Amino acid sequence: MKYSSRLSAVALSLMLASASAYADVDSVLETYVLGAGQDSDGTSVAVSDKYFGNGTARARLSFFDTSSNYDPSATTGNLSLSVSRYVPAGSFTLGLFCDGVEVRGYDADGYLVYSANLDGFAFGDSRGGSYVRALRRIPVTVADLEVTFLGNYE
Repeated sequence: MKYSSRLSAVALSLMLASASAYADVDSVLETYVLGAGQDSDGTSVAVSDKYFGNGTARARLSFFDTSSNYDPSATTGNLSLSVSRYVPAGSFTLGLFCDGVEVRGYDADGYLVYSANLDGFAFGDSRGGSYVRALRRIPVTVADLEVTFLGNYE
């Protein structure tokens, strides 16, 4: 009897530990991967999302290389992020809460070569808003740029 009670207690504590670990994980509103191929030399990539986070906001992301000559040590890429929402008068929409934005750049071999964490933003219940950020001096060796918006609609 004591053996099964201890086993039940251990199983319960493991279940609670895994539940609390999942509670600490941020919700992902949206993740975009802008792929440039081998590297981003001479590349321009743009994404437009009419239903950001499966909700009422719009997102626009664009990345472009500003250098005129290939230089593997150059840091000339620019990333532009924009999220906006318009709410007509008399309409009800849930608040959009973004806890932060993670930007990760990987080279052609999958190694992390660029990383940035940006502050989040919030558009309240039935409120519009705009969030615009620009990142400059991204290494030209970036082959894939991953942009993750953390948060949720409440």
